[in-house]
Amino acid sequence: MRNYFLFCILFISYNLLYSQAKIKCDLIEVSSIAFNKNPTIRSANYSIQNAEANLQLQKSIFDFNLNSDVTFQNRKYNLFDADPRNDFVDKTLRNNSFDFSIGSQKRLRTGQSIDIVLKYNYNNTNFPYNAFNELVGSFYGNHSSTLNLVLTQPLLRGRGAKIVTASEKASAFYINKSKYDYEFANSFEIEQIGIAYWDYYTAYKSLSIYTQNENRVREVLNMTTELVKADKKPLSDLDQVNADLRNQERLTVVAKQNLYNSRINLGRVIGLIDEESQRLDIPINDFPTVLESGYNEIIDKNALIKIAKSKRGDVKAIGEEYKALELQYLVATNNLKPQLNLSAFGFYGSASVGNGVDKSWSSLVNNQGQELGGGAKLSFSFPLNNNLAKGNYSIRKIALQNQTIINENIHRNIELNIDLAVNNLMNSVLILQKSKESFDFYQNAFKNEQIKFQSGLTTLLNLILFQERLTASELENLNAQQQFSNAILILRHETGTLISKEDLGFKITQNAFYTIPNTEN
Repeated sequence: MRNYFLFCILFISYNLLYSQAKIKCDLIEVSSIAFNKNPTIRSANYSIQNAEANLQLQKSIFDFNLNSDVTFQNRKYNLFDADPRNDFVDKTLRNNSFDFSIGSQKRLRTGQSIDIVLKYNYNNTNFPYNAFNELVGSFYGNHSSTLNLVLTQPLLRGRGAKIVTASEKASAFYINKSKYDYEFANSFEIEQIGIAYWDYYTAYKSLSIYTQNENRVREVLNMTTELVKADKKPLSDLDQVNADLRNQERLTVVAKQNLYNSRINLGRVIGLIDEESQRLDIPINDFPTVLESGYNEIIDKNALIKIAKSKRGDVKAIGEEYKALELQYLVATNNLKPQLNLSAFGFYGSASVGNGVDKSWSSLVNNQGQELGGGAKLSFSFPLNNNLAKGNYSIRKIALQNQTIINENIHRNIELNIDLAVNNLMNSVLILQKSKESFDFYQNAFKNEQIKFQSGLTTLLNLILFQERLTASELENLNAQQQFSNAILILRHETGTLISKEDLGFKITQNAFYTIPNTEN
């Protein structure tokens, strides 16, 4: 009894560990795993992040730039003997100076640029007289402060908010493009996962068919053995049945290999490693039926094309890229113009003399030595050949023209692909119906042939022939179901209705694998 309980505990523990090790092979489950595992999906997400980083680079044009510097100098100058200043200094003129400046520049999104700079200077010397020939003593401090403000307005190149912000807006369009490319890449990968899943399911069902066929051959072998014992069939029939059995066993081994290969391939498109792929459990989703798919013999292709052009991520992506290229072309056109800037400036300054920190601060507000002024400046620059601007203009113009061709080609291919997808869907329905009818007839024919064989009304060769036809018909019916399932997937992807974008990510529903797109909404 104790051994029995120990066996039960080990058996339950094994099943628990086995179930935990397996990966549930459900269409929604494996598709969800792909968003974290599939390398193509992960790589496309990095493209979005790269585009966002590029937008940050373009925004830097409008950043505040803060500049400052501090300079201290100590100078000695040996006077000539004839220099009258020798009477007041010991043959050496000493000078100390301290310079400090702080400024900020900013380019506005309206096109103008602003520069503001505050400068402070302090110097002293061992010569006891100042500039007014007043005796002030050695190393008497002189302070001066100046505040400058410059506003620059481009008149030709770089004029206008639309030109100045074009690169920034183009980068925003490229972010949208990357997101739509990511959406379409996800749809394609989910389509591939769906196709790989149906291939795995077909391989799984094929193995079952081959196993059943092998069992049927064994039944024929047993039946033939009994008939040989009863002298109703010749002994040579056993060789023929045994040969057929060995062939069916071979086909079963091949089916097992195909099942293994399709499991690994499904793991590959999901993004699983080898060890994870081998842990994929048996597929649990059955093929869609024609009835549940919502198939109608009259399919509105134009409605599907309209849906595709409004929903597909690649269509939206090229639209965003075209907008970005338009802005870049606009900037390139503007850069053909000369640089003509009008600057208005104003300045304010003051000075003070004496030593002490208070003299430094008063140098900006002291009435004596105060200076106030303003003015305007017109600057012009233009490279005579202007090859850089001309080259960029040609590049942007060609890119825009090429994008027009790309747009037209994508729309053209959408129409062609949907035409093919609809045609394949309609044909797959017909093939499925005919293969199902054929399979039903072969089932009845095989049963009748078995009865006739037992009665001695037909030959073993005929029985084997009908059995092989039954197996082939069952496999063809299975392949027809797979073809129909793939046709739904392909039509969904081509119309952009396989997955949907939600606020928190992408949504995949069971209906996307089982129903054709609804053209009535």
